[in-house]
Amino acid sequence: MNLTFKQQSFESISKPDYMRLLELRYDVFRKRLKWDLPTEGNLESDQYDTPDASYVYIEDDLGNILGCGRLIPTTKSYMLKEIFPELLGNQMAVESSHVYELSRFCINKNTSQSNCTLSYSTQFLFKALYLHAVENDISEYLTVSTLPIERMLKRTGIPFQRAGDQKVHRLGDTKSVTLSIKINDELRRAVMKDYDYH
Repeated sequence: MNLTFKQQSFESISKPDYMRLLELRYDVFRKRLKWDLPTEGNLESDQYDTPDASYVYIEDDLGNILGCGRLIPTTKSYMLKEIFPELLGNQMAVESSHVYELSRFCINKNTSQSNCTLSYSTQFLFKALYLHAVENDISEYLTVSTLPIERMLKRTGIPFQRAGDQKVHRLGDTKSVTLSIKINDELRRAVMKDYDYH
């Protein structure tokens, strides 16, 4: 089973792909993590799904979306700055055309139907995010992450460091931190290596 990745803006993404992406977000954030998010039917979207957003996502041969992430330049409205400023501590929110917030990052845990492991899906999605960054002159991703996601990135070998005040904060029922993922040779080596998932 082969994986492919797509990168689309809010305005260019096809309606079928967008609906599948929102369904995956609903499954992960509302059903599995039980976050208190506004939803419509089995779709999850919020005020940051606007023309400022772009989407990087991966899918299998059958068109199943196995992972996705939303990217917003920090020169625009973004979640860390406006919704979770306590994670910044005393630091000012970043505003740079070269730094993007990565939000609504999620991986479909039901990857067995695609003969694909969870770790490979994660690595492949970060390969897509790396290539997107190189093509669009992005030097860094910032993301508000749960502790389980932080641990998964460590296991998968994705290089990152804590950002903001570097402390764990409880957001509702979720323990969260801010992570910085630099677009550099270390990330390239981590995500561009061959990976056998069969």
